[in-house]
Amino acid sequence: MKILKTFLVLLLVLGILFASFPVYAQLGEDVAYASRGAGKILGGVFAIPKAMLQDSGRVMFPFGLVTGAIRGTVQTVTGVVGGVVDVARGGAPYAKYAALAAL
Repeated sequence: MKILKTFLVLLLVLGILFASFPVYAQLGEDVAYASRGAGKILGGVFAIPKAMLQDSGRVMFPFGLVTGAIRGTVQTVTGVVGGVVDVARGGAPYAKYAALAAL
């Protein structure tokens, strides 16, 4: 189990190091990333109630709410984390301008 964890951490670090992102500003793509990320973040707020309602209609009474809450929590966390990454990716090319504005 420890080898698997070490391998996953190493894979994540190498993936981050070798990922290639554009370092120049492209207004259309950057705004698209930022707006998609904001949509994911706002959509994550409603993931728990939505999943609870969906599962309460499919699964027996107490278990539908519990599985919906668990599934909604996972969707909320992944939506918020993915949204933050998209917003950061959309705003990253403009970080150099923030340093100039601080002067």
